[in-house]
Amino acid sequence: MIPYIHISAGSVLQPFGLLVATGVIIGTILAVRRARKLGFDVDALNSFITWMLVMGFICGHVLDDLFYHPSEVAQKPWKLLMLWEGLSSFGGFTGAAIGIVMWRYLTLKTVFTIPQGIGRVVAAAFASAIVWLIIQNAPQFATLSDTMHYVIPVVAAVFGWTSVGPEGVPIYRFERRKEPGAIFAYADLILSVFPVAWIFGRSGCSSVHDHPGALATADNLLSVAYPACTLHNPAISPEAAAKCANAMTEPTTSYFGGVLEFVHGTQARYDLGLLELMFTIVLASLLALTWHKKVPTGSYIAATSLAYAPVRFAMDFLRIRDVDIGDTHHAIADPRYAGLTPAQWECVALFTWGLYVVFRIYSNQKRGFDPASLVMHPSLKKKPAAKKLEPAAAT
Repeated sequence: MIPYIHISAGSVLQPFGLLVATGVIIGTILAVRRARKLGFDVDALNSFITWMLVMGFICGHVLDDLFYHPSEVAQKPWKLLMLWEGLSSFGGFTGAAIGIVMWRYLTLKTVFTIPQGIGRVVAAAFASAIVWLIIQNAPQFATLSDTMHYVIPVVAAVFGWTSVGPEGVPIYRFERRKEPGAIFAYADLILSVFPVAWIFGRSGCSSVHDHPGALATADNLLSVAYPACTLHNPAISPEAAAKCANAMTEPTTSYFGGVLEFVHGTQARYDLGLLELMFTIVLASLLALTWHKKVPTGSYIAATSLAYAPVRFAMDFLRIRDVDIGDTHHAIADPRYAGLTPAQWECVALFTWGLYVVFRIYSNQKRGFDPASLVMHPSLKKKPAAKKLEPAAAT
């Protein structure tokens, strides 16, 4: 079995957030670098990425709550606003798609600007309130001292104050584009590098074990040695965990001053985040080998959709079911709709979309059209040939 990796709860290192942020930064850098090499309009790409990321993170949480925790939302509707409490990968994918469509048809226009003085007060108050709300509700900050509960919001307020420049704080409104933006080539570019960024995201999932799977056998090379009965085992409900000892009972090997712990548990279980990480490394490597080649625009959309959808569909059958954990299933067993998880239904849609993209690639090639021509930098776009002046008629 693979040892169960545990990051000490008292550590300032929060692996999930750190790795996800790293993935976003690296993915953006790679996308911009490839865009420059291909001659794409980088300013438009950065706007495209911003809309995609913002909606991706919002919907990643909102859809996760609505489809995986509907009973909790019914009891606490404001939970939808707590974006730091849980993310769904397919919720993020759906949000990214929504953001892309919004970018295609909408743009932001400045309505008015709050003067610098008032803007600084507003920004400081807003930053402080958001950070305070996160600290009060996010479990990873439970170990902070009372003093730090006040110091950190003050630091956030200072950051908000200093982030406002002489131009003040612009207030925007949505405005419909005069002409829809071209999204196909940009989406293809993003998906050419996305699996590399996704490696870091799934590394975060693997490090915190937030996707425990079905029980496995101890001789299975892909099984993880989950602790059988501790507070650190996400495969059991809080009620069951409360009956366990607070300290680790399984043999543990510590590194870096006890921050990193390898727990040799006795419960063999699949870690779905780890399994997807392994698949993503293979997919990212194969796609990276094609970066120096000219492939039809849309190929990366089709490849990632048709490769990821069936793999994820199959892996979701390994998600925890009631029979896997007995009395503890109420807290962690994923809901099923007509026998399938929400992610499996989205896999069906994603695979269908991949087939449509294959058809669209074929159609574009047949008529000699390359969608990349719509997103080239203005200086590289082909200008219409100048018409030859006919000689003046003889008089």
